[in-house]
Amino acid sequence: MNSIVKNLDLTSKGVWFPITLSILLLLFTLFMKKKQLTWREIYLTYGVFGFIAWMSDTITGNVFDFYDVGNPNITGLGDFMAFSFIPSSLAAIYLNFRTERNKWFMVALFTVISLLIHWGIQWTGYFKNKGWNSIVSLVIFIIAYWLIAPLHLRIMRHIDRNNR
Repeated sequence: MNSIVKNLDLTSKGVWFPITLSILLLLFTLFMKKKQLTWREIYLTYGVFGFIAWMSDTITGNVFDFYDVGNPNITGLGDFMAFSFIPSSLAAIYLNFRTERNKWFMVALFTVISLLIHWGIQWTGYFKNKGWNSIVSLVIFIIAYWLIAPLHLRIMRHIDRNNR
């Protein structure tokens, strides 16, 4: 039992931030008014963006060793929550409220929100920079909200039309 608690990595500095934020974003996603997305699309968005986040973290954080989150030797609860739920929740919320009329405002808004979250995780000490740059994060966030999320939505809806 002691090894299970140790592997949760609950003693890392700043671990409260990704856990709290993940829970809040997940709850918001569950209870938000569904405007543009269905439950099925939210489910698929969580899977796709969770996968993208985990793969990106594995490549940038583990393979290239640009940063550490929490204890670098343990994939704890904070890591799991941060990479599974924060990007997925933000993508689902973004796609739910994005329309053709407000798409550029939403790209800017969610890029700023994502940057604030990134800086918050750094400020709390959970994210330890080892060569990562906030400019790279900014570019990734813009690409994610401007290109990847709308493309994901288009692919989901295109598949739906072909299966009917």
